[in-house]
Parts: sequence; structure tokens; C-alpha cells
Amino acid sequence: MSSFVEDLASQLERDFGPCAARRSTLLDWVDDQVNRCARLGVPGDAALRMVEAGYVEWCALLLERDQPLDDQVREEI
Repeated sequence: MSSFVEDLASQLERDFGPCAARRSTLLDWVDDQVNRCARLGVPGDAALRMVEAGYVEWCALLLERDQPLDDQVREEI
């Protein structure tokens, strides 16, 4: 794993809160996101915003998954 990925993962946790997944899972996720942005040719600042938004969404999904089903109330769309 590159130091860039490790630094970005640490920055995400500092800026948006700790990840519920293991560190190795977080690093794999960040690496995948960085590679995805590179394949798509997304410029640096936009890529960072995409990874940040994806991190927040991913963490929310991880936390939601850990809640008891009777605790999850969903509104109809």
C-alpha cells in the first residue's frame, strides 16, 4: 500500500470521523477509489471530493448495517 493511500485514509478519518471497518479494509477501499478516479481521468481536486463524499456514504452504510433492524425506520420514497 502506498504512503499516499495511508495518508489519505488518515486524512479522511480526521476530517470526517473514524471508519467502522478495519484499517486494512479502509486502505483497500481508499486504494480502489483512487484507482477508479485515475481510470476515469478525474482531476485532483475533483477526485478528492469524490473520495470524500464516497467515504461519508460508505461509513454511513457500514454504521447502518450494524444497527438492529427494528431500529431502522425508513420513509417511503
